[in-house]
Amino acid sequence: MRQKIKPDVIVLATGGILATPDISGIDLHHVLKSSDLHKKIKSWQRFLGPNALRRLTHLWMPIGKRVIIIGGAMQGCELAEFLTLRGRKVIIVEQAEHIGEGLGSEKMFRLFKWMKIRGVKMVPAVKEYKAITEEGLKIIDWQGKENVIYADTIITVTPFISDTDLLKRIEGKVSEVYCIGDCREPGLIAYAIADGAKVARKI
Repeated sequence: MRQKIKPDVIVLATGGILATPDISGIDLHHVLKSSDLHKKIKSWQRFLGPNALRRLTHLWMPIGKRVIIIGGAMQGCELAEFLTLRGRKVIIVEQAEHIGEGLGSEKMFRLFKWMKIRGVKMVPAVKEYKAITEEGLKIIDWQGKENVIYADTIITVTPFISDTDLLKRIEGKVSEVYCIGDCREPGLIAYAIADGAKVARKI
């Protein structure tokens, strides 16, 4: 394609890819990546439509009743809200000191209040994810104590890393190449839009 078009400038918006946590047991049958769950739901939506899918996910989903979400940034919190509305008991675990990175202060206040009422448990400042077992997740908590959090399903919602595979393949072959959005640095949609506007003005 590049050889055929012969562009003077290429703007890459290849996005990011989810990092896979280095945890013993990450490949067990009851562990899902949030992207896997999203793909399943998206494939159903093609056949059912959004309204029917919304009703269906309240009746059935391919995950257990007790769910651990590994990753407590904005995406993890939004997934916790989605699953709680569908009758799951959710526990969010996070290695950062605070849960909710990327949420605005007003939304964080409202969502945390809602999650507290709904019984969503939040476990920040985890020192280490020791292992995933058939029973759940072994962690070292902020006090240095080993605990087991029991769950039927574990979903990883880890940070994105930049997808630079295409960039490496075209570097040096086009005079100007710009990366925008998660391809440059993982972040929020607003930052990706700002990147695109900035590069467009520069070109």
